[in-house]
Amino acid sequence: MAGNRVEAVTYWVATLVMFAIMLLAIIGYQANYAGFSKFFIAFGYPTYIIYPLAYLKLTALVVIATNYYRNLKDIAYGAYFINMGFATAAHLGAGDTPVHAYVGFVAIITSYVLSNRVRGEPGRDAFLLGPRQPRDWTG
Repeated sequence: MAGNRVEAVTYWVATLVMFAIMLLAIIGYQANYAGFSKFFIAFGYPTYIIYPLAYLKLTALVVIATNYYRNLKDIAYGAYFINMGFATAAHLGAGDTPVHAYVGFVAIITSYVLSNRVRGEPGRDAFLLGPRQPRDWTG
């Protein structure tokens, strides 16, 4: 029982850290577009991706928080992981220290690994009709 409690607390702390990083980016992209545009240009990224990136991060946050569709949840975690990779590379290339990206990587991996153990595996796939059927790999 103690192991489950530790896993649950670890999952929720990691997930809340991940959500906080996402929300700060989403709000920052909306509230300070001009400031973030300068960063994106300095990092070598086009500015037209700022708003779509904010909305995709919001969508990923909702998908992970609802825990309803397994495949969408996996895609959201993967997309956010890739986004952190690009953020890390951009910050390192600009000579910055991307502490937020390092923390984000740890939070994403921890949250993903513990997600199904703590919250249970979602019973639906977004791209299939009906409930998810277990696979029989025995033959």
